[in-house]
Amino acid sequence: MQITGVWLLAVLLLSCEQERATPESAVIAEVGSHKLTIDEVLERIPPYAAYEDSLTSVERYRSQWVREQILADEAARLGLNQTSAFRDAMASYERQLLIQLLMDHAMNQAGETEVTREQAMRYYEQHRDQFVLSERHVRFHHMVAATMDDATQARTDLLRGVEWNEIAENYSVDPSYALRTSTVFHPLSTALNDSPAMAQFIGLIGVSEVSPIRNINGQYHFVQLLENQDEGTVPELDWALEQIEHWISIEQKRTQLNAFQQNLIRQAEANRSIRLHD
Repeated sequence: MQITGVWLLAVLLLSCEQERATPESAVIAEVGSHKLTIDEVLERIPPYAAYEDSLTSVERYRSQWVREQILADEAARLGLNQTSAFRDAMASYERQLLIQLLMDHAMNQAGETEVTREQAMRYYEQHRDQFVLSERHVRFHHMVAATMDDATQARTDLLRGVEWNEIAENYSVDPSYALRTSTVFHPLSTALNDSPAMAQFIGLIGVSEVSPIRNINGQYHFVQLLENQDEGTVPELDWALEQIEHWISIEQKRTQLNAFQQNLIRQAEANRSIRLHD
């Protein structure tokens, strides 16, 4: 399937201005009575994929949509959507989806949990022996740029001392990823699993060193090692406290959800809406 000129312009505009909607939604594929528009595709393609190669990403999504629609239509033609197995699966999916939506609603109603630094410090002192690192941990900058020129300029700015948040905003295909990744320590064994070449650099370069730029699947990567925590050491207090605050926050949310569920069960029992039969 070749890309038509009607929506080629829309894809190219997306590459220049991701947030701008196309003037009209052109139909780019039809299977029977089902239609796929360019707007639907652009809403579903992750931003990083669109930046990587907009045309290829749209082609890939369209091919997948055509294949899945053909299979779904054939299943419907055979009456598989009328079987008890289908109805049971849909009922189970609906129940699980409703539960998840309810839990999300409950958490949104509860708001953010607040963990004080004092709580985290008490936990750290009580469980200090549990924080010995079982492997080397690293903190690093990871730049993923759309072009070699962007990557080169980003690397030059980094070496000149420009702040990472400014570099990420100017050159990264996913600034939020670039900023988020640089703030936490990662186990060396799992750091940069999607970019083995960059993972190898992280294991070899020294603190503050910047790797060469590498082309990986059409994008341009480099890394800079910021900090290193060796195996067998107790992590620095600030890093440990950040992790502990995160853990305590998760535990508090879990406690809130359990209390919410138990309250619903007690209400159902009080209303005698639960009936158990032998």
